[in-house]
This record gives sequence, structure tokens and C-alpha cells, in this order.
Amino acid sequence: MKVYVETYGCWLNKADSEVIKTILVERGATIVSNPVDANIIIINTCAVREDTERKILRRLRMLCKKTTARIVVAGCLAKARPATITDICPRASLVEPNAIEKISEVLDSASREILIGSYRREFNVLPEPRGITYLLPIEVGCVGACTYCIMPYTRGRVTSCPPEKVISTIKTAVKAGCKNIHLTAQDAAAYGLDLNYSLPKLLKRILSEVQGDYWLKISMMEPSTTAKIVNELVEVMRDSRIYKYIHIPVQSGDDRVLKLMNRRYNIREFKLLISKFVKSLEDVTFATDIIVGFPGEDDTAFKNTCLLIKELKPDKVHVARYTIRPFTLAPGLPQVSEPIKKHRSKTLVEIVDKVSLERNLRYLGKEVQVLITDKGKEGTLLGRTLTFKPVVIKNAKANIGEKILVKIHYINSYYLIGKPV
Repeated sequence: MKVYVETYGCWLNKADSEVIKTILVERGATIVSNPVDANIIIINTCAVREDTERKILRRLRMLCKKTTARIVVAGCLAKARPATITDICPRASLVEPNAIEKISEVLDSASREILIGSYRREFNVLPEPRGITYLLPIEVGCVGACTYCIMPYTRGRVTSCPPEKVISTIKTAVKAGCKNIHLTAQDAAAYGLDLNYSLPKLLKRILSEVQGDYWLKISMMEPSTTAKIVNELVEVMRDSRIYKYIHIPVQSGDDRVLKLMNRRYNIREFKLLISKFVKSLEDVTFATDIIVGFPGEDDTAFKNTCLLIKELKPDKVHVARYTIRPFTLAPGLPQVSEPIKKHRSKTLVEIVDKVSLERNLRYLGKEVQVLITDKGKEGTLLGRTLTFKPVVIKNAKANIGEKILVKIHYINSYYLIGKPV
């Protein structure tokens, strides 16, 4: 088998693709980088946004016409749009995200297979360590019921990888040379809710039982679940082996819109939550998400969102225009017009860029430790600070996986540039 895997969406989806590759390599498959060279093409999809869906469907239509390879559509869109995918590519097998560990059943069958139903993630297979960066899926599902989000339908409720398996897998990865370890999840703060366990407890065990030179990154966390563990979490995050990085989506700066979204917090509670991280950690990168043009968002609500960003000054904000998703309640609410969404998105991005630039200015002229993770363009190297800031390193004579001291001499809204000290 020569297999090409194409991935869309979040870090969890990327980790799922690594699970798929691990299963196939164990069966003797070769992973290729071009679909032209493959006799099996696997598209691991995302269903969070309409524009991503359209992009995936265009790609699938092209592949189905131009190749005779066997096609497997995995991930969230396979569960959300099985009829649409079948109409575009009738020969494509479908595998929902919680059934990816059964990918062998699809390949062993001589006919088209559809693995869509009430599957539960088993975590029997985790990615094989390769390179410096390791993506480890520790949790899927969520406890929320947001009116705009399709994920409760496609991913289901919280299912966690057993802590013993997480720890043993990280031990193996560190021994194999992995130094940049991402604990991926749909909501990392919900880890262990199904096991009578918790994320802080897991982190403490990892740091205690896994020896070696590595940095841990915690995946996105929902505000309402994070608030329940925040005191324990900030304590364990002081450890020098954990990235000082939090990704906690607020989605709107207006309490009325948050109620329409069915988010389980208000702005006062969100501010208090973020302040606990900022005050407890010496330096922390704060990333968040905003949906503009959500049904019911008026000018006042949008203004409140802009004011919140200016006040909290996140390092990074993913701004997305609201799009209708199937199996959600928000399409039944009064919609905001597309021109207004576009205008608000442009306005907020301009604010975000200014705030991000202001945040990055604190690094200018400073010396920071950087973990080299990749090669860049024109002989540069790419790396991350302990606050997970991306750094472009010029004139560096170092290897991927090394930690070096870098002096930052240039910044923009998105990354830092420096030279080895």
C-alpha cells in the first residue's frame, strides 16, 4: 500500500492523522507525500466551518475525478455530511472520527465501507513517535452544548485516554528523542471527567514519572471546565517543562451573545479566569477565539467584544465569521448579514494585529531560550520559546531538537526574529 493522508482542522485532527499513519505503517504501508503516487487516499476532514467544508468538498470532487486510487473520507465531515460526500464521490468509504482506529477494517474490505454510528474512542492505538514534535491525543468530546457548534454531534461526549497509557506513551516518545510534546484534545480541561480524574493530576504524574528534556503543551481548554481546575492548574504550570501558553476561547465579549451561544460563563467570570493565569505565571501567552456576526450580535455587542480584546490584550486571536452548521440551534436565530460580518471581521482583525504587535514588543532586545523545531526558508531555523512564541532564527548553526539562547531583534504581530547569542 502507498497511502497519502491529507488533514484539515485542529491539532486533535492532526493527531488523529498520526494515529491513522501508525496503523497503516504497522500493516506495511508506505506514507507518500503526493496523492499521485498513492493507491489509497485518506482525507481527514473538519466540519467546524462552512468555508473549510466547501474547500474539502472541492478537493474531494477533484480527487475522485482525477485518480483511480481508493478514497477514504475520515473525520468530522464524514459524519456530518455523509450524503453530500457520497453524491460527490460515490466510491469513497466513510469513517467517523471516533472510528479511526478501525481504519484497517475499511482497507481489508473489497467494497465500500461506512463506519458511522455510535462509536466510542478507544485509544488502543496512539501515534508512533517520529521527529522532535509529538502529537498525543488525550481526550475527545466535550460537556458543552453551544448553539453554533457541531462537535457534540461529530465527536460525542468526553472520552479520555487512561492516564497510565498517556504516561507510558510519553516515556516512549521522550526516549525516542521527542522534545516538543503536544497534549491534544477537544477540551483539555475536561480530561478525566469520565475517569474520575483531572488534567492537573495527569500533568503532575507526567512531570514526576517522565524523566528527560522535553516541553509539554496543553491544548485548547473551555472556560467553564477550566474554571473548575484553574487553581491546581496554575500551580503545576509553573514547572519549567510546561509551555506557558493557554488557549481559552471566549467567542464573544458580550454577555447577551454568550447566552445566545449557550456558553456557560459571563465576561466577568472569563476575566477572572484569565487573570489567575496572568498573575500566577511570570509570563504567559494567551490565545483566544472570537466569532463575529453571531445571530443576535448587534453593534453594541460587537463593540463590547472589541473593548474586551483591547482590555485583555491576548497574544493571539483567531477571528472567524459565524457560519451555519447542521445539527445546531443557531440557524433558527435572526441572522447577521454577510456584509456586516465581513466589516466586523476586518475591524476586529485590525485591533487584534495592533494588540498582538504590542504584546510581542516585550520581547524586542531580549534573550530567550528557544527549542528548535524545524528548518525554515533561506537557511533559517524555526523554534518556540517557553511561552510558545514562534521564532525565526537567522545565522544559527544548531540542530533540530536543540535549545539555544536567541536575542530577538525584530518582531511583528505574528512571530519573532532573532540571532543566536
